[in-house]
Amino acid sequence: MTVYARAKRAKEKKSNKKKITTCIILLVLLIAIAYLMISNKLWEVKPTSEETIADLPPNNTEEEIVVEEKQDEISYVEIPEKMGNYEVLGQLVIEKIGVTKNILNISENASLKLSVAKLYGPNVNESGNFCISGHNWNNMLKRLSEMQVGDIFYVINRETKTKVNYKIYNMYTCVPEDLSCLEQNDDGKREVTLITCNPGGLTRLICKAHEI
Repeated sequence: MTVYARAKRAKEKKSNKKKITTCIILLVLLIAIAYLMISNKLWEVKPTSEETIADLPPNNTEEEIVVEEKQDEISYVEIPEKMGNYEVLGQLVIEKIGVTKNILNISENASLKLSVAKLYGPNVNESGNFCISGHNWNNMLKRLSEMQVGDIFYVINRETKTKVNYKIYNMYTCVPEDLSCLEQNDDGKREVTLITCNPGGLTRLICKAHEI
């Protein structure tokens, strides 16, 4: 092999080596760029140490959704603002025994002749024990004794036009002097107590229910 041929071959080897080195460098650069792009994507969905929970977008939890669903809108129900001289707070609906009665704001002889009435407790469908009294009459709560533990009724708030469903968990009889059924719970839950007379008027029928 001539000197010229050897020099040419050495030059070609050097050129090929340079091309391979260049390809390797380009490949490394491409991998680095791809890694940086992926890293940036990940960083976009993760808060940095300087961010706080308040900076993140709000997210409703399953529990919050359930609470919202407990108060259904009842826009189609027409409830008067007053009955006689009494303000109407809402409506009691017990479908099982055919009761749909406006709830008056004061429980006294005159109001109880018109409808059922609030005896004690918070506002309609607010946390606490909302107590409703009514006469044991045919058009009032005469059939309340037919209700059983596990039965459901609902109460509508006239102002907000929303309803809450309640399930009966206890029914019992007591003397009029026993006011324990009026006790308020402090666990933030809603409860309704229905009170009427048993036949003869010597004892009271108590129906306790909690929200579902």
